[in-house]
Amino acid sequence: MNSTKKLKLGIIEMLIKVNDLNILTTVHHQLANAAIFNQQTEKPLFWKAVKSIRKKVSLQEIMNEQNYVPITYQEFRTNADELLWEETLEDLLETIR
Repeated sequence: MNSTKKLKLGIIEMLIKVNDLNILTTVHHQLANAAIFNQQTEKPLFWKAVKSIRKKVSLQEIMNEQNYVPITYQEFRTNADELLWEETLEDLLETIR
């Protein structure tokens, strides 16, 4: 049994023995506050920027909303050829592992 389960069982055993309403009320409030805190901090901060997926939206609508402007292959190659890489391909691949 892991330490978390042992601790939970120990707390439950202690709570069963408690008959004082003030103590039980205090424990209840502490646990409720901890639960609220855990719910608020459980998700990483970037989740605030995540938007729900819309149903029945077309690719064209998304492209219009994002002001998408396609480029030709020649424009892409011209821009890519102007990039100066100091790292090797192996170094770049290593950074994303």
